[in-house]
Amino acid sequence: MDFLSEKYPNADVPAEAAFFEAFGAAIYAQRNDFVLHNFDEILKENVGSFTFHPPLSRYKDKVVFKNSKRRQAVESEKCILGLDVGSTTTKAVLIGVSDSLVLASEYIYTNGNPIKAARDCYKSLLNQIDKNIIIIGLGTTGSGRHIAGLHALTDSIFNEITAHASAAVHFDKHVDTIFEIGGQDAKYTYIVNKVPSDYAMNEACSAGTGSFIEEAAWESLAVKVKEIQDIALSADNPPNFSDQCAAFISSDIKTAQQENISKDNIIAGLVYSICLNYVNRVKGNRPVGNKIFMQGGVCYNQAVPIAMAALTGKEIIVPPDPGLMGAFGVALEVKEKIKLGIIEEKEFDLKELSEREVVYHKPFICAGGREKCDLKCSINMIEIMGKKYPFGGSCDKYYSMNSNDNKLHEKDLVKYRNYLIYDKYAPHYDLPSDAKTIGLNYSFHTHTLYPLFYNFFSGLGFNVIHSDKVTDEGLNREISSFCYPAQLSLGLFQDLLDKNPDYIFLPSILEMYTEEEGYQRLDFNCTCVFVSGETFYIKQAYKDKEILQKLITPNLNFGSGWASEEKTFVDIAKQLGI
Repeated sequence: MDFLSEKYPNADVPAEAAFFEAFGAAIYAQRNDFVLHNFDEILKENVGSFTFHPPLSRYKDKVVFKNSKRRQAVESEKCILGLDVGSTTTKAVLIGVSDSLVLASEYIYTNGNPIKAARDCYKSLLNQIDKNIIIIGLGTTGSGRHIAGLHALTDSIFNEITAHASAAVHFDKHVDTIFEIGGQDAKYTYIVNKVPSDYAMNEACSAGTGSFIEEAAWESLAVKVKEIQDIALSADNPPNFSDQCAAFISSDIKTAQQENISKDNIIAGLVYSICLNYVNRVKGNRPVGNKIFMQGGVCYNQAVPIAMAALTGKEIIVPPDPGLMGAFGVALEVKEKIKLGIIEEKEFDLKELSEREVVYHKPFICAGGREKCDLKCSINMIEIMGKKYPFGGSCDKYYSMNSNDNKLHEKDLVKYRNYLIYDKYAPHYDLPSDAKTIGLNYSFHTHTLYPLFYNFFSGLGFNVIHSDKVTDEGLNREISSFCYPAQLSLGLFQDLLDKNPDYIFLPSILEMYTEEEGYQRLDFNCTCVFVSGETFYIKQAYKDKEILQKLITPNLNFGSGWASEEKTFVDIAKQLGI
């Protein structure tokens, strides 16, 4: 107040300032003629502000906690290191290439310094391993993956969705849903055929994360994070704090205390609140499959996945070392990419990494370059092993600049996939220049089945052509509210017509084949209605007799295997006069 008085000499601090709220309440009551006849009327028994959840202990049997399987390192064996640098914690896992078992791990607080946290992890792993090992790959994930990857001088940088999905599928190939809650974020992932097909993430709000319950429990109730599990599981009547905002939860806790709700029930209510926030704000209306994994550091508190099972009514599996799943998953990704030849083996030394210093130089403002961006991001200049690297910014301009882009690697898998489909497995056929042409629309499953179609028709002696661009004329022929890929199909088809092929191959693809055991079900094999219906709405959009006569429109169902449609292809050849 002395400081304010000096800055604002005319400031007045009334004598009643300390109890203004109570004073105002009394004035409000007086003006509105609120009369209290008896002090016994003040307290009302059996009246509360909350509804209540069932006890968590009732749902223990709906959660399966898997045990970790590890082994000791072997002299001179090849290993891979995965590093998950999160906003709250940093995790590291060292796995053996031969069997993907964990050899050593570390789990520490990031404390706002991802490079220091990474170095501390390297040092800890070094102390745990008493053999000479050869680390042939190092991958990073998490919110600090780019800075940690730069410090380690690795290009194996993966997002958390990919890393967590890889880890989950490793433990159970039938997993289709992942609930993941970390220290500052929460993510939902839906998996089809072992690949993430949908995902969602919380936004800026930290409610429903590990930091939320840790801070709320300690600041309001002096309960340490490691004590939460046992206290919550002992509760018999947890209050419903709903999907509460982290900024206001302390107010609800005080209300619960004033209503004589016990500490163990309040703690259990906080546990429920995390899961309510996740279900309502992260998962939302997205589907929940038949096999759910819940992972992230919060799952070390077993009360949280139990609360999730109580709210969703689903059985939940907590994998081994749930807090290490990101680090374990990114190690698996590196192993797989090395096996495929997408990433080259590169040796990393734990001692050298743990001692590797960084020097921060004066930052500069990005000029925007040819992109003509006007954000004017501040870019840090970091020196590692005598070489300076620009780092930071809203886009990935400087991340890409620091990467090795001289070869096809994991950062451009789309380019690599296109090379395989449209080049490597679609070789040149020496056909006569006057050979008849057959056109393929550059849409939907053409991006998967092009080698099959191309080699079949080329082998029959046809020059295969496909559309290259999306035309406005084709887009304008839309006859209903189509999704964007279906709109592209129309635009691409017009470009194909402009090339004037002799025939146009436009199949209705009903199902695709899946080799993995356990996925031979309709919901995994069937195609989207806009994919299987492409033939029909293109015929509706283009009714010219001349165009329709060019169309070859078989029904293809690969659900029971690629060879199952051999007769259909024979019939196609006959239709072409072969």
